[in-house]
This record gives sequence, C-alpha cells and structure tokens, in this order.
Amino acid sequence: MNKILAILIFVFCIQTMNAQTTLSINFLKSNKWMIIKDGIEDGKKDTTVISFDSKKMYTSTHYHFLHPVRKEVVDKTIKIDHVYYLSDAIYGNYDATKVGKATSGKYITFHNVTSSYEDPNGYSTFEVTRSSNSEIVLTLCSFTSGEIDQIGRKLTLKKKQ
Repeated sequence: MNKILAILIFVFCIQTMNAQTTLSINFLKSNKWMIIKDGIEDGKKDTTVISFDSKKMYTSTHYHFLHPVRKEVVDKTIKIDHVYYLSDAIYGNYDATKVGKATSGKYITFHNVTSSYEDPNGYSTFEVTRSSNSEIVLTLCSFTSGEIDQIGRKLTLKKKQ
C-alpha cells in the first residue's frame, strides 16, 4: 500500500513539474510590468516598464548612467513596440495572422515593429514557465535564425507597484 501511494505521489510531482502555464491577454493587459534583471534593484539602475493591449507590447526603457568617455550623465528613455501573439504551439516562423486571435496560450511570440535597433524580421518565442498574480517567468525557446541569442534564457516580468 505504501509503495502504491509513493508511486502515485511521484507521478503527480512529475506531472506538476512538467506542466506548462498558460497566459491570457486579459491578465497581460491588467497590469504594467517591469523586467527584473539579476542583481539590479528596482529603480536603482536601468529600468524597463512594459504594458500590453490585445495586439501590442509597449516597452519603455530608461537608461541612467555616467558615460565613461564623455564623463556626463546619460538620462534617456527609449520606447519600442512589439506585436505579439499567444499560442499553444511553437511555430518555425513568425506568423502575423495570429496577432490578436488567441486569447490565451502556453507560448508568447514577440515581433519588433518600431525599433531600428532590432531586425525588422526578427521574432522571439518564449514558453510561459511560471505565472502568478505578481510575476511571469518566460523562457526563450525559439528566435529568428541567424540571431545571437540563448535558448533557455529567462525573462522575468514583475507586476509594477
């Protein structure tokens, strides 16, 4: 009896660890989010605030640092917009026809629409690996071929207070 109970608990734990989380457009739209980087306190270094509507992700990154050559403070904000879509599968290419169609999904794909600093054909697909009322953790699982990026890289979004 104890062996059967132990096996059932083991199977349940494995299923829980492998379970994917799903995001909804309404949840994304309900908050402003900040990208959290390891070793950086909120408001102490460069900050990125993100907001969503049903088709676009709006990023606003504020840079504040002492320029190493000019010895002057750089205090600048850069805004970049991305269209995005949610899906339950990873696709080999970016598919613009999916933007705004699905209201929830296990994956989120971003595509640059305004930045000259990014590839105009570039996209990144992230798996939603953890989600709570105050935090979303995304793991990179696909991106434009030829780009230098790291599969498995984590992106943490924290609800802006």
